[in-house]
Amino acid sequence: MKFYLIVAKGKKQGMPIPIDVDLFVVGREKMCQLRSEHELVGDQHCAFQVRDRKVFLLDFDSGHPTIVNEAIVPPSEEWPLHAGDLIDIGPMRFMIHYHEKSLSQKDLEEWAAKCLDFDSERKIPTHQREIWEEEAEPSELDNASSVAGAIIDRLNAAKGIVKGRLRISREEGLTIIKLNDIYLVEEAELTLIKKELHDNLNRSNLKVVVDLKNVQRMSSQGAEMFGELATWLKKQGSNLALCRVRADIAGMLHSFPATKHLLIYRNKEAALLGKW
Repeated sequence: MKFYLIVAKGKKQGMPIPIDVDLFVVGREKMCQLRSEHELVGDQHCAFQVRDRKVFLLDFDSGHPTIVNEAIVPPSEEWPLHAGDLIDIGPMRFMIHYHEKSLSQKDLEEWAAKCLDFDSERKIPTHQREIWEEEAEPSELDNASSVAGAIIDRLNAAKGIVKGRLRISREEGLTIIKLNDIYLVEEAELTLIKKELHDNLNRSNLKVVVDLKNVQRMSSQGAEMFGELATWLKKQGSNLALCRVRADIAGMLHSFPATKHLLIYRNKEAALLGKW
């Protein structure tokens, strides 16, 4: 899948940068495909990742923000991108667009200019009007596959690996499970989630934290699932806790005999410091 970053300000405004790789890294280091020496650009600042014919932006928490449509991208999280989105990386500004058909360089530049003209009325905040004075240049990676693999490994370590409906990571002795579902209501869905939990936690002496940040509704069957999970883990010498639970869901969990003694932490950091 090919997409384009169109330079949206500075000396090279209107220049389309074609990208047809699965991972495109922006930063100051030599290994980055797009480099800038500007002090507001991190060594490994961010990356554009293609998956399932969609493009996501990943911020590498370099100490310098990545901004999409005036919103700061949370570090180590995937941010889905859409045609026409404006992306600020240090003093650089790009617009992302898609074009499947091959075009001559002249036609490509005309198309890119029209994309910018179409969006020219979008308001740019005053603090983002710096001129792109640095000559940021696309470059080729000598060892693209190994570098991409290293970055993906780092992201997986920070964010966890997606397995079905779960995102699983490990940190300082904790196994952290983040549920991707918003509603824990339907019996069939709960059965699948329960199976995935058992398949991925079938080891002894684990300290498991289930992150319920995404969960907005939970049925009594959902609560029972966590009660059964806690009992099953205990038989293996493991423990279960929850974190980032909505107040109404926490109240429901505390009202059921099987879950009223479950540890519920405010966040992952509190769980790391908690006494298990």
